[in-house]
Formats: sequence, C-alpha cells, structure tokens
Amino acid sequence: MKTLYLIRHGRTLFNHLYRMQGISDTPLLPEGERKALELGQAFKQKQISFDAAFSSDLGRARKTAQLILANSSRPSLTLTELEDLREVSFGAFEGNPSAATWEKVREVSGIPGLRSDSPDNIRVKALAAIQKIDPTGLAESYEAVQKRVHRALTQIFSAHGQTIMAVSHGLYINCLLLTLLGAEKTLAILPNTSVTKINYDEEAQHYQVVYIGRESDF
Repeated sequence: MKTLYLIRHGRTLFNHLYRMQGISDTPLLPEGERKALELGQAFKQKQISFDAAFSSDLGRARKTAQLILANSSRPSLTLTELEDLREVSFGAFEGNPSAATWEKVREVSGIPGLRSDSPDNIRVKALAAIQKIDPTGLAESYEAVQKRVHRALTQIFSAHGQTIMAVSHGLYINCLLLTLLGAEKTLAILPNTSVTKINYDEEAQHYQVVYIGRESDF
C-alpha cells in the first residue's frame, strides 16, 4: 500500500485578489509561506516521513513544496517537478476577476447558479464553456486535465517508497478526485495548504480517498 499526501499550494497574490490564476503564476503571500512551513513541521511532529516528493512546475507549488520539505523530517529529499500537476489552464481569462469571469461562463454554459464560489464539481462542468469562448485555444477541457491526472498518478505511484508528498493546485486536485470518485461527487473549493490523503493498493490497482482538504489531523 502506498500513501499520497496531496497538498494545495499556499495562498498567493491572485488568491488574495480573487483573480483567475490557472497556469499563470503569482508569488506566495507571507501567510502562504508561513502555513507551508507550519505544515512541514506538522508532518514532522506526526512522524510522517516522505520517501518521495513531487510538485507542479509552477512557482507557487514549487515554493510551497520547498518550504514543507525544509521543515519536515526529510529536508534534503529531492523534489521532482511535473508539468502534469499544473493547474487547469483558463487561457485568455487568466488574471481576470474571478466573479465576473464565472458570471460570463454561466451565461455561455447554461449552468444555473454558477458562481466563482460554486463547488468545484460544478465549475469543472463549465470548463467546456471556457474552452469554447477562449480565443487563445489554451483553455483546457476536463477531459484534457484527466489525461494529465492519469499520467501524474502513474508517475507518482511508481516512485520508490511508500509515503509520497505532492503539491498541486485547487481545481486540478478536485479534477483528480472527480476522476477517482465520479463526476457527480460534490467537492468544495479546497483551502490553500490543505491536505488530501489517497491510498493506492498496487496489487489490486485500487485508489482509496481517505480524506479531502484537511488543515489539521493528518
């Protein structure tokens, strides 16, 4: 049995400004850095020691992972960056105010009540509409993200050792969970620096989601 601790990056400038972030990058706020540091210390106190560590190749995830590791029981553990752990791309809408963007997407998608604070399983259903109206062709569909999810999970669970850390992004992590749990699962927006625990039985090739989006009691 292998165990993955899947972590959303720390709070960033665009999170604070309520703007679409996607594959664009903004720095961690001091709060985000502090909580990443504290998370590493919490893992150490609970004697959770990582055998392998991964992060998205975007700066906010990389910095979060580095801070966690630096304060964990394995500060010298090599961090492997994966493009497949990147956040969902929003194309031309990156950097735009979140509320106005999701309002526009609601009109195009026909999804009633769609808002910037809607559960992620609802927002995932609207990705096709974002892709449809994106003039750059860079916005991703849920199906495209799922392909990245499968590649990432294969690489992560092929790592040596039993206990693995990976730092990624809020909507991406919930896309991963919807892939494992089914598209109708209700999933709240994940808090920054929250932890989702997934077990993988290699013999049965079975995933078990132990908990989602915890900020303590790991």
